[in-house]
Amino acid sequence: MALTYKSPISLGIFLVLVHTCAPSGFGKCPRHDYIQNFSLERFAGHWYEIERTFYLMELTVSCTTLDLIDNNKGQLEVTVTTLSRWSGNLRVSEGIASSSRKDPSLFLYRVNTILPQTLAKYLPGAGFYQVLDTDYDRFAILWSCSNFGVIYTDLVWIFARGKEIDAQLRAKIYEFLKTKGIDSERLVLPKNNNCTDEY
Repeated sequence: MALTYKSPISLGIFLVLVHTCAPSGFGKCPRHDYIQNFSLERFAGHWYEIERTFYLMELTVSCTTLDLIDNNKGQLEVTVTTLSRWSGNLRVSEGIASSSRKDPSLFLYRVNTILPQTLAKYLPGAGFYQVLDTDYDRFAILWSCSNFGVIYTDLVWIFARGKEIDAQLRAKIYEFLKTKGIDSERLVLPKNNNCTDEY
């Protein structure tokens, strides 16, 4: 029996669910090398989202920025600011990214909340993140991955210190992702047309 859709909205929801559940690969999450001598102090500061893979939680937002403060405890105080594409209002989410004992470029991010930790770890955005590459001054590549039995799904973000990156740097980033087995064709440009002065 063929599937029929009575409205464009139901078709859209179906496509989003299929894309969200689509695996990035088979097996467990790949392991990527850590950045040698990663510096929390140099990584801290203001970052702009330049590109990312599809992420359901960012469907209705744009103008995403990160503000990272090194608290000198092996942690970064994180402020994520986005602009709602529906209301035009700024949204702010805060949390703490704690460096792993394995390597400072691997973080466990916890969202600031009054919920108990057993529930807070399931909040959107909470989990492990790895900085795959950065030169601290121009760009950073952030990666997260989740295992689902025989498949895994991963997310990639490219951040920059400025609102744009040049074609040469973008090509260098794409080449780096290729060496990690990550297809740059999966990346999408965020809709940053109506960003406010805060962006």
